Parts: sequence; C-alpha cells; structure tokens
Amino acid sequence: MKRTLVLSWLCGLCLLSFASLASTWQQAPQARLQLHQLGLELALADVHPELTARWQQAVSANTSSEAADDRLWLGLAAFWRQWATLDFEQRQYLSTGKLALEPSEEELARLSAAAAGNNRLALVRELVPGYGDYDALKAQLARLLALADEPWPAIAGATLRPGDSGEAVVNLRRRLQRLGDLPTEPDALNDPALFDQTLAAAVASFQYRHGLTVDGVVGPHTYGWLDLPPRRRAQLLMRSMLRTLIGDSLPSSYLLVNIPEYRLRLYQDRVQVLESEVIVGRDSRRTPIMHSAITNVVVNPPWNVPNSIMTKDIVPKLYRDPDYIARQGFEVIDRAGRIVPTEEWQYVLYMENRFPFRLRQKPGSRNALGAWKFHLPNNEAIYLHDTPSRNLFARDSRALSSGCVRVANAEQLALWLLNANWSPERLAELKSTKRTRWLPVSEPLPVFMVYWRGWLGADGLPRFRDDIYEFDKGLADPFVPLHRQS
Repeated sequence: MKRTLVLSWLCGLCLLSFASLASTWQQAPQARLQLHQLGLELALADVHPELTARWQQAVSANTSSEAADDRLWLGLAAFWRQWATLDFEQRQYLSTGKLALEPSEEELARLSAAAAGNNRLALVRELVPGYGDYDALKAQLARLLALADEPWPAIAGATLRPGDSGEAVVNLRRRLQRLGDLPTEPDALNDPALFDQTLAAAVASFQYRHGLTVDGVVGPHTYGWLDLPPRRRAQLLMRSMLRTLIGDSLPSSYLLVNIPEYRLRLYQDRVQVLESEVIVGRDSRRTPIMHSAITNVVVNPPWNVPNSIMTKDIVPKLYRDPDYIARQGFEVIDRAGRIVPTEEWQYVLYMENRFPFRLRQKPGSRNALGAWKFHLPNNEAIYLHDTPSRNLFARDSRALSSGCVRVANAEQLALWLLNANWSPERLAELKSTKRTRWLPVSEPLPVFMVYWRGWLGADGLPRFRDDIYEFDKGLADPFVPLHRQS
C-alpha cells in the first residue's frame, strides 16, 4: 500500500513537470501572487509547520521554483480539504498542526489540468476561504506587515493623562498615528508634546478597539497593546479569522458567545437581535469551547453548588465565618436529600473536620444565578445565567466566573426565548413569586461558545482582545526560517 502511494506521488510529479511545459506559475503572475498570499495567511496563523515551510520555500529567492509553487498549492488544497472534516471545537482550538498534507489524486489531476489549460488563477481562487470582507483583510495584513519592517521600540512608561507633556507624549502620538487611530497629518496649531484632547480621543479609539476601559488614560494595559509588534498583530488577526470559519455549522438562528470579547450576540434569521456583555470563567476555571443548545429557561433557579466550588471556596470560609451559610441563603443537604440542621453540619465540620454534604442556594436577591438560568445539555455542567453582581460588568477584564457565563441582559434573552408561550407580564408575575419553574423553549436555540480574539471593524481597522486562556502563546514567526526557531 505504501509503495502504491509513493508511485502515485511520483507519477503526479511527472505529470506536473510535463504540464509545466505548457504554462508556468511565472507566466501567471496574478495567480502566483494570490497563491503566495494564501500561503502567507496560513503561515502567519502558524497552523501547520510543513505548510509554513512550503510557503517559505516558494517565496524565498534561494528556493523559489515552479516545483515549490506546485508543492505550496498542493499543501493548501490538502489543508482546506481536511479543514472541512474538522468539528467545531477542533476549529476553535486550531487543532491542525498534524494534518497530513498528502495530495489526493483529484488534486494532482486538477493542478496538471490547470497547467495544461493555462487557468491557474481559477485554480488558486478555489482555495480562498469565506472570511467575509477578504479584500479588507488583505489590506490590513499588508499594512501591518509594512509596519513590521520599521523599528517598533517599546514606549511603555509612566501613566499618561490628558494635560501631560514631554517626549513620552510625542512617542505615544507617533504610535497611534502608525496604528491608524490618529491622523498622520500634524495639526500646526497643536504642540506634538502636549497630551491634548485630540490625542485623548485617539487613545479612547485605541482602547475601544482593544476592549479596554475607554478613559483616555494610558496605563499598563493600554501600553501592553501599544507595544505589541505589528507582525504579532497580523498573526493574531489571521488566527482569529480562521476560527470564524464555522459558517457551515451555523443555523439561521443561534446564540454566539465570544469568550475573550466578553460578549454575547443573538441572531434570528441571521440578523442580530440582541447583544449583551458577559462574564466568563477565569483562567483556572475556564469557560469551555462548546456547541450546545438552550432547551429550558429556569425562572428563580436554586443554585446547586458544584463540589469544586464548595470545597475550594465555601467550606474554607465556614471555618472563619460560621454564619456565612445562613446569610447567603444556603441549605445544607445530605446524601438522602434531607436538609441538615445547623447544629448537625457544624458539629461534623468543626469536630470531625469534614463536610460530607452538598449546598443549595435558595432563590432570592443573593442567589448567584440571579432570576434566570438558561439550561444547556452538556457534560461539564456549564450554562448561562443571570447574576446579582451587576457592578462586575463595568470591568474591561471579565474572566471572573467559575466557568458558567453570566449574562448582563439575561431578562431580555429570557423574554426572547419564551415569547411564543409567555407574555412579559406573566413572566414578571412568575418571577415575583420566587418559586422555581422550568419553562421549555418552543425550539432549542443553538449556542456556540467561540474564542475569537481579532476581527475587522466597520471602519476596516482590526479589533483585538486579550488572550485570557493563552490559546495563542508561543507562535512561530513565519519570516524566520524554521530551523532557526527549533
């Protein structure tokens, strides 16, 4: 079997060599440029070391050749063929580094036919993914890579505020001009060393694009993004754009939770009808990448405390604060489902140094789930819910939960899900009773929890978010030969 595959590969190369007599990549410069662009995009995303090596060979003056371009096209074709077989989670994690890049017989035949028919451009265009505004993406990548050819010194230093002046302000102004948040044409009436209102507006624009607190003050978090090198920005943008390629999985109506953006969007018939800030799991208790569906809305849900939270967070508090359980509205439940009296669980905890019980928090103003819970069938006990801690939504970094997703506009989401059978008035009445009710939705709503750190805004400029779970750590630089990175 292995010998047959080798012979097939060698025969394919012979066909390609013969076909190249009819036309060459050099004779199709537009197709060759597009081929190298597609290779660059995946090399930037660092999704497969062999694919990066093929791109490097195709574009390097020392190794470029017709054969190198052929190998790059075959690698790209094999990559996208196998990408189509990946499931939702594999695409979010970019689990592509070990995909086999062997060409199929069909791909070899198509490449040979394109060479013979001098239609390489059509062959390459078949490999362009559905990124949305692909022309805008290419323009931003070109701009970022052009910036990468210029010096990019770190400018982080003392906190800067409107009214400050000095060389640090001059450096800040230059950096924002290069990143597109400040016009490059200087205002002759303004002092470039003064942190004026124009510069403050540019800082606010930059902060908005990066999901930071929009206050016009340049502190450590803002400096961190200002100093991020342009090539690294291009890599993050490309990795995120790849993760957005889930269109073949999306129904007409669905809920999308973008974890590092801390944002939820609801689509009905592919039109956004609701948007909400969310709180997601902290790094030690991550919100998982997952695909499920909301089947029920629980009104006034009790909170059955997960064992991990009980043992790590709550039980240690009880040694310091015995009244914590009563104050927070918890019930102590034994294995038989009996509510355990206070004196009994306290004796077991303090005298026997153990807590063989579970905890349930009754509905109410202190309940950690708030008034609404959105049930998702899954193996990780993850769901969406309301929260009484409304002040936390004002933070720019909201990786704060124990894994579940807290929704700022939970009531609006509940009304949308239940509007076929429940009026707002009836739901308000039900909520006011403080009694728990499980209400089925008329049709399960698909939910996709994704990890998209970069995308293009309506103005064409990229938006970026922090890598809260370090999914994009340690990327290989495609402009450095692979043997120098090992």
